[in-house]
Amino acid sequence: MTTANNPQPALAEFTPPLSITNQSRLPLGGWALELARRWNSGTYSLFILHGNIFDVFPIQEGGDIAFVSLKTYLARRIFAERAFLLFYDIGDGLTFGSADMQRRFFQWLEVFDQVERTNYHIQGPPKDFNKLAPVLRRFFSHAAEENREGVTLIIEYPEKIIPNSSGSYASQEERTALVTMQKWAASPEMRRLDVGVLLIAESASELSADLLQNPHVAQIKIELPEADARLLFLNSSNLKTLVENRPAADWSDLGLEDLAQRLSGLNLLRIQHLLAEAVRNGSRVTLDHVSASKKRLIEEYCQGLVRFKDPKPGLNLDSVATHTAAKKKLRELAWLIKNGKKDVLEKGVLLPGRVGVGKSFLVDCFAGECGLPMMELAEFRSKWVGDTEVQQARILMTIRALGPVIVVVDEADAVFGTREAGGDDSGISGRIFAAFAAHIGDTSLRGRELWIAMTSRPDLLAIDMKRQGRFGLSIPLFPAQTPDETVELFATVARVKKITLAEPVLKFIREQLGNHPLTGSDAEAILIRAKERSVLDQRDNDVRLEDIEEAVNSFIDPLDPGLLSLQELAAVLACSDKRYLPERFQNADRGEQARQFELLKRSRG
Repeated sequence: MTTANNPQPALAEFTPPLSITNQSRLPLGGWALELARRWNSGTYSLFILHGNIFDVFPIQEGGDIAFVSLKTYLARRIFAERAFLLFYDIGDGLTFGSADMQRRFFQWLEVFDQVERTNYHIQGPPKDFNKLAPVLRRFFSHAAEENREGVTLIIEYPEKIIPNSSGSYASQEERTALVTMQKWAASPEMRRLDVGVLLIAESASELSADLLQNPHVAQIKIELPEADARLLFLNSSNLKTLVENRPAADWSDLGLEDLAQRLSGLNLLRIQHLLAEAVRNGSRVTLDHVSASKKRLIEEYCQGLVRFKDPKPGLNLDSVATHTAAKKKLRELAWLIKNGKKDVLEKGVLLPGRVGVGKSFLVDCFAGECGLPMMELAEFRSKWVGDTEVQQARILMTIRALGPVIVVVDEADAVFGTREAGGDDSGISGRIFAAFAAHIGDTSLRGRELWIAMTSRPDLLAIDMKRQGRFGLSIPLFPAQTPDETVELFATVARVKKITLAEPVLKFIREQLGNHPLTGSDAEAILIRAKERSVLDQRDNDVRLEDIEEAVNSFIDPLDPGLLSLQELAAVLACSDKRYLPERFQNADRGEQARQFELLKRSRG
C-alpha cells in the first residue's frame, strides 16, 4: 500500500494516498482524518469502522454542502480516486462503486471462469462469503499487481459473518471466515499491493474478539457529531430543502447556533427527524418541542435503558431538607460548573446512604442548581448474546456527545459490576466493568461529564471505582439526626405536598419524633397518611394535630432495622471526608466501626 512518507517505488506513480485536504472538497476531520492517516501509513490492510455508522456525513456539491449516508460518503469523499471500490454484505452479495467497475470486474471474471471452469460471469459471483473470498483474493492480486490499481473492499454487517462467539460455539463457516479475515489483516502482500478491507459495524464488540485483538487490525470509532458538525448540517442543502429555503426565523423560535447547541447527544439523522416532525406538520420548532423530542429520541436510541431529563425550573438545593454538609459541597461543585472551572471539577461523586434517605431527590435538586441535563442509567444487561455490550456502547457514546451533562447511576454496585466475570457470562461482566472504568477515568472528559453514583451498599462497589479520578469524592447521606433536623424535614416535605403544619403539629413532631432517625420517605409516608385522614373527613388540606398523631401512632417502618444499620455503617466507612459525617460518627473509632459492620454483614447472611 502506498504511504505518504515511504511510497513503494513501483506503485508510487499510480496509487496516491487518500487525500486529507483538497480545495474542491471539504477537508477531513475527526474519524475520517484518522482513517486517512492510518490508511496512508501503509501498516494496515484491514480496518474496522464502528460507532455512529447510520448517520449522514458532509460532502461538497458545487457551492453547497450536502449530507449523505456513510456508504456514499466513503465512495464520493474518502475513496473517490480508487480504481476499484467493492461492497459486500450477506444480503446483496458483491456490489460495485460504479457501473464501469462492475463491467471491468466481470471482464476479469470471465477469464477466471475459463481457468477455474466456473460460470460466475454468467450467474454472478457467489453470495456466500467463504466461497467469494478466494475469488476476491485472486482479483486483488490481478488488479493491484498486474494492473497496478488500488482496490478497496467494504464489508457491511460483518457481525453476521464473524460474530463475537467463543471458539467452541462458532460454526465451521464462522471459523473459516475469521481465518480469512485474520490472513487478510496479516498479509504483507495486501499491504504492498495497495488493497484495503473495511468492516463497518455499529459496535466493534459484536465482532470476533480474535479479530479485535489482532495487532494488524485498525479500529476507528465514529462519534456522535459535535456542535460545529450540527451547525454545518443546519446550514446544509438537506435542511434548506426541508424548510423550503425559508430563513430560520420563519420556522423556529431558536436561532441555528442555539439549536445546534441544544441538540447535543443526537446524530444528524435524528436531528432531521426532530425538525421534520415540526416543519412538515405546520408547527414551529419551539424550545418545548426540542426538549421533548430530544428526550424521546435519546431514550429510543438507547432502547429505553436510560432516562434523559432537563433540570426542573425552580428546583434547586434550597428544596432539600437536612443534608447540610452534602448541600454545601454540592453547591461548591455547582459554582465550579457554572463558572467553567473544569480543571478542578471532580470526575465522579459517590452518594452512599440507607434506602429512603433522599439520594434521588438530592441529585434532581443538584441538577437544577447546576442547570445541567441528566442522563439516568438503568440496568441495561440483556439475556441476548452481544446485546449488553452494544447497549453500553450506545449509552456511553450518547453521554460523551451530550456534555456537559450529569450522569446518574442508581444501584451503582449492580450496574457497574466488577472486573471478575460471573457465572457463564463469557467475560461480559469484566468487559462491561472495564469499559465503564475507562470512560469514567478519561481525563479529557473532565468538566463535560459529572458522574453521580448512588448506592445503599457502597461496600459492594468495586474498589477500582472508588479510587481518586473516578468516584473518589464520597458524600454519605443520613436520616435526620436532631429534633431541629426532624422538624425541618417535615416542614420541607409538607411544603412540597402543599400541607400546612400549624405550630402545635410542629411541636408534636419535635417532641415525639425528634430523637428518631427518620428519612424523607418516612416523613412523606406519615404526612400522606395524615392528609388522607383529613380528605376522608372532607377537610381537604386542613391537616390537624389529631391526624398527625394517628399517623405517627400507626406508623410501622417495614424495613429491617439490622439491614438499615448495615447500610448506614457502609455509608460511614465509604465517606471520603469526616466533615460530611454526623457529629456522632466523626471521631468514632473506624476500626471498631469496621468490626461492627462485619458482624452485621455476617448476621445478614
